[in-house]
Amino acid sequence: MKKTFELKGHILDSLILSKLLDKIEELGVEAYAAEVKVGAKRKDFSVAKFIIETDDNEKMDKAVQTAKIQGAEEV
Repeated sequence: MKKTFELKGHILDSLILSKLLDKIEELGVEAYAAEVKVGAKRKDFSVAKFIIETDDNEKMDKAVQTAKIQGAEEV
């Protein structure tokens, strides 16, 4: 099963996106960025859509919880 999430903010310069994807993969779940829009100016937010994919319901639940703790929203 696949779930798509969106994360907004200063997610690149603060390394939030890469750290989140690493945490999810440490759970044994595939996670990858599907689309990233970088803010044009330093004050602008970036937006990333990423995919979480696994056939294990328990791992999916943990991955979703991890994503939501970091502020990601399911889309």
